[in-house]
This record gives sequence, C-alpha cells and structure tokens, in this order.
Amino acid sequence: KIWALAAACLGTQSAMPPVKEVELEEAQPCHSPATSDVDSTASSSASLVPPCLRQRRRLVAVIAAALLVAAAVGVGAAVGSWKSLSVRRVRGAIAELQLKASDTHQKDRESKSASAGEEHRDSAKEANLEDAYAAAADQLTKTAEEILAEHHAEDVDRYGPAGAPTEDDVKAAKAAVPKYRELQEPKVLRSPITLTMQATKLPTPWIGGHFFTRGYGSIPGPTIRVKPGETLRVTLKNELGPGPGYESCAFEQSDLGWFMNTATICALNHTNLHTHGLHVSSRGSADNILNHVKPGESMTLTIKVPDNHMGGTHWYHPHLHHATAAQAGGGAHGALIVDDPYASLPDFVESMPEKLMFLSLVNIPKSMRLEAWGLKTGLNTSTKVAEQHLWKNPKYPEWEWDEKHGHILEHGNSLISGLGMDPVLVVNGQYRPRVTLEDGRWYRFRFVFAAIEQRVEIFQEGDLIQAPYCNFQLLAKDGIYLHTAPRAVQRLYLVSGSRADVAVSCTRGVAWKDEVRVDFSAKWQPMGSGAQATTFEETTGEMLKIKVKPSSDWSPLAPLLSLPRFSVRRPCYLADLRWARVQRSNMHTVDLPQLYPMTVKFDDKGHVWGHEVPPPMANIPVGQVQEWTLSGIRYHPFHLHVNPYQIVQVWNDPYYFPGDWHDTMLPTGSANAVVRLNVDSFTGKMIAHCHLLEHEDNGMMGYLNITGEEGTTWPGAQKLDWQCYNGVFPGPPAARAPPIWR
Repeated sequence: KIWALAAACLGTQSAMPPVKEVELEEAQPCHSPATSDVDSTASSSASLVPPCLRQRRRLVAVIAAALLVAAAVGVGAAVGSWKSLSVRRVRGAIAELQLKASDTHQKDRESKSASAGEEHRDSAKEANLEDAYAAAADQLTKTAEEILAEHHAEDVDRYGPAGAPTEDDVKAAKAAVPKYRELQEPKVLRSPITLTMQATKLPTPWIGGHFFTRGYGSIPGPTIRVKPGETLRVTLKNELGPGPGYESCAFEQSDLGWFMNTATICALNHTNLHTHGLHVSSRGSADNILNHVKPGESMTLTIKVPDNHMGGTHWYHPHLHHATAAQAGGGAHGALIVDDPYASLPDFVESMPEKLMFLSLVNIPKSMRLEAWGLKTGLNTSTKVAEQHLWKNPKYPEWEWDEKHGHILEHGNSLISGLGMDPVLVVNGQYRPRVTLEDGRWYRFRFVFAAIEQRVEIFQEGDLIQAPYCNFQLLAKDGIYLHTAPRAVQRLYLVSGSRADVAVSCTRGVAWKDEVRVDFSAKWQPMGSGAQATTFEETTGEMLKIKVKPSSDWSPLAPLLSLPRFSVRRPCYLADLRWARVQRSNMHTVDLPQLYPMTVKFDDKGHVWGHEVPPPMANIPVGQVQEWTLSGIRYHPFHLHVNPYQIVQVWNDPYYFPGDWHDTMLPTGSANAVVRLNVDSFTGKMIAHCHLLEHEDNGMMGYLNITGEEGTTWPGAQKLDWQCYNGVFPGPPAARAPPIWR
C-alpha cells in the first residue's frame, strides 16, 4: 500500500496496482518551466524549482518515513516478532512521521512565499496535492491502527485482556515496593547437610509478582560453614520435574564452538554440585563436576577439607555442563564459608561483626531465553507440547508453542519491549535492602557475586560531604587473604564467581545525615557489544542503603583512619610464589579466544567440550609450581578448580595486583596476565573454563590431568615462607629475630 501511495503521489508510471483507499488526482509530468511560464522579471532566476518538484519535496519526508515503517514491519514479520511492537511505539512512530511531514510542509510554504515565481503556482493542482498528502497520512495511520487492532485481538484471545505488562504496570510495581527493609541473612548449616534442588520463588518487586526458578528453596540457598580438617557431607536431592538429559542435546561435535549456540543449552532439570573455591579433591563423590543427579534422584557428596585450608569466603552452585548458566545463574547458589582457625587473625579483625552480602544479578531476559532454548532441545516434537513450570510470572503471558512459526514463544515475545527487564542486583534475595551500622564501628562484609555473564562494580554514591562517609578496606579476594592487608578500595570489581572480604566503617556526615547509598553498575564485556549481545551494555542502579546509627563510643576520626596492616600465617599451598624458581617444562600458555572457537587452549591445544568428556589438554605433575601466561582474559573470566593461582604480572588494572590470589579473574585493563600455581596434594582432573556461564555451556571448558602420588606437596614452599604450614594451624606467626648485625 505504501509503495502504491508513493507512486501515485509522485506521479510515477508503475505497474503497481492502483490505490483503492485514497483517490489521488493524476499528477502532471515533471519538466522544467517553459519560458512563457515565467515573466521577464524572473528570467534571471534560472534555479527556480519546478512546481512538481516543489510538490515532491513536500512529500519526501512522509514517503521516506513511511518506507522506513514499511521496512520495520517487513523485518518484524520476517522474524515473527511484529507482534512484539507495542501500540505505544507504533503510534509514536506515526505521530513523529506526521510531525516531520507537517514541519517540512511549513518550511516549504515559507520558502515558496519568498520565491520569485510564487505567483505562477498552479493553485488548483496545489489544492489537489494537499488533499492527496492528507489522505496518504490518514491512510497510513488507519493501516497501522488496523494492524495493531488485529494483533491486539490475537493477544487477547491467546493471553487474556492483561497481556504483557505496560510501563504503567512497572511504575506501579516499583512504587508499591516496601523499600529499605533491614537486610536478612540466609540460615546457616553445618555438616551433614541436605540440599534440595527444586522450583524456588524469586520475588521481582521491580516489575511486580515473582518468577519460579531453580534453587535450593530460597535465593540464595542456606549458608554452609565448615572448619579446616572437617569432612563436609552434603546430600543433594533433585526434586525438579521430569526432563530429558543429554540425549536431548541436538548437536554434533561439529556444531560446537560457536558463541550463542542454542543447541548447547539442554538437560536443564538434571544437576550436580560444585564447591567453588575450595582446595579439595575433584575425584569420586567429592568436588566432581562429572557427577550427574537426574530428576527424582539423590546423591551424597563427601568432601574432605584439608587441615591447612585457609579460612575464607566461597560459594556452591550446580555445574552440570550445558545447564550451568540456567541453574547457577538463575538462582541455584549459596555461600560456603571456611572458618578461620582460632587466633589466626588479629583481634581487631576477628572481633568484627560479619555481614553476608550475596549478590545475585537477576537477568530476566537471559534466563527466559535459556529456558526457551532448553525447551527447544527437549521438546516432544510429535505432540509439539513442552512442559514448562519455571520462569513464569502472573504479569507475563505463558510460554506457548507457536505452530505457525515452529518455535516457542518467550512469554508472548514480550521481551523486546524491555519493560522492567534491566538486570537487577539483589542482596541476599532482597531488592534494595537497608544495612544498619553503628557509627565508627568496623564490620566485615563478605561479598559473593553470582551472575550468568555480566560483571559488576560496587561503589558508594551520593554527597560525600553531607552524607555519611564509609571507609572500605579490602581484606581478602576469592577466599584468600592479601599478603599484606588491608588495602583501601573505592570500588569493588566483581565477575561472576568472585568474592571479596571488605572491612567497612561509616560515620555520619557534617549535616548529620544518617543514610548513604551503595550502587552497582552491571557491565557487559567488549565482545558483547555487537548484535549478538542479549544483555544491556551497562545498567546502573541502587544496590542497598547503609543507615548509620549513633554509637556510645563514637569518634569522628575512626572511619577516616585505616586499619593497622597485618599478615596472616599461610598454609604452604599459598606461599608467595613470585620469587619461586619454575622449571622450563612447567611454563605454558593458556588462551581463551574472544569469539571462536568457544574453548580453552593450553599450549595452543584444546577441545570444545560437548556432552562427552574430551581428552585432557595436558598432563601436569603434582607437587610442582606451574607458570602460565594467560591471554583473552579481558573477554573471558578465567576460572580454575582445585588449585588457586597467584598473579605475577598484570597491566593497567585498578583491582588486580601482582601478589593477589584468585580462582576467577577478569581484568578490565589488559587481556593478558602471568600467573603461578602450586599444584598441591590432589591428583585427577583440574577443570579450567570461562566463567561467563553460557560460554562454559557452549563448550569453553577443558581440563588438565594431574599425575603423580596423591598427597605430594611442593618442597620449596617452606624455603620461600619459613612459617607456612602443611598440617593443623600451629598458631599465630612468630616474630622474626632481628638480624645479628643490629
């Protein structure tokens, strides 16, 4: 219709069918004005625009905008998502079109009034073209409204009168949220423990209602605490509904290695358990990600924590390949804390009250999409029916099989509208809670961050003069104390899987205000900037509010002063390796390619991990020090199981420093780093993978086979650190005797 309108309005001879909705007078052919048409006073105006060209110019904005609308409609129809364009957006486009056309028409009138040939305008033809313009605009509006009405009727028939939430729904939901409730912490469990994987409610007050996702009964799950030397026994029950396993993964090995490969998301109701950060065995029923618990089944994990395990903050989550992103990123996670041995910390640290800050980045669009991809691979194609009980919300239409287009509708394709869909950071499952601290007192915040794929930055927001001032001092990263602590930080840079222990002290501002905001910024990595990125580039919002209450021993200088510096006595597997001698045969390269293939390469060798276990990337000996040059880690956070690694070299980064220990890292300033690790005690598979969880499910994972005798330790550790220990914690570090020449 739009093409026909354009042809008629411009007087173009075309084989297109006539426009029935609008009767347009046949336009005269366009030609240069004859000499007789212009009097002698205008003979010098050789550049006068012919009347028909002036008439065309008035319509060009309308026609161009109309063609853009037509192109948008065509593309939308091609991908089956025209229906997702909201009435507000189409009406807004129409209004903008008419406004631009009116503005162009007004400017044209002003231009013509100053033209020397204005008196030669054909008023009759002008009037006819004015009518044609108005009729074309009206017809465009009518056509768009008819299409919207047609699709709205389909929506009502399929989803009911409510349909997808509107902007008003989202605003009303946010206004109804009871803000700043006091932060609650999950219950604490000690071995033996039973964890039940089940459908778990995830409240979403920022859009209203809730979703059901996979979890351990709450988000986060209960906090597990364990002591060094203890045996952790966890019975894992899978009470998710029936669902296919790896037999539903509809891909061949040749299909693997591609970013955003939907065929690699499957077996979403099968599960297992990974103790992220623990220095423990990966064999048998310990921290073995090859264990597989089907729906309706259970298994007991028996994990012996070494006597010399350092106290620290870790977490647990499922790690079933091809289902990790949907489960661990969707809410199935909880904190796992190894207690500090008695007298292993200075009194001023040990006496700090603890606050668990489990940060879950709720990414509704990505979770919905993973669910749709998992349903697609597990679909019963004979009946075209998929049982789906998760990621539903009363505010959104149901999932449904689209018979016409042969795919599953993701909540009525309402995702594209993006209403309330920005990633939101919840703390211990709460939306924008409040934490009350005593003025001037030091607290220990244990941060754990879980997400499907994005990283976050945490920072204090507001007027730092009038609002309360908070002092943040970093104690440990990824469950391992800094060699010299604390370290003042303005921001925390956390990638999915990161932990940070921070000492926090706040004091009221000069205006005696008692509340300060702590905000977050969720960011996508550089490789996600293209069209394949399904999350947003950056989302900044409020994470929590800190309320500062008066204290009897208040001192205005307390938070302004740094804590005393200290060093803890370290187990030998965490002795400082920066001055260690590394054998040439133990120096290797590890590469995580930016886009293709989705794999981990060790000395340029690697295999994309399908649902069958690939061969090892290499064999390495237990009881020796390895040095690895990492590349690609600005795009893919590098996570290593069993053994943590120490940074030896890193460039231009505000958070990662030489000497720091990690099991997951994602520098923001450089894609390269040099790390060392003490391959201590445990033999078997040491998993290495990208901790953007969807990338891991895509196949970006491999393993090194640790060979040798179980229990072998590196003998050079005590030469580097004479106070390190391999058994039970022997007590606080002894003071060194002064050099004899003093």
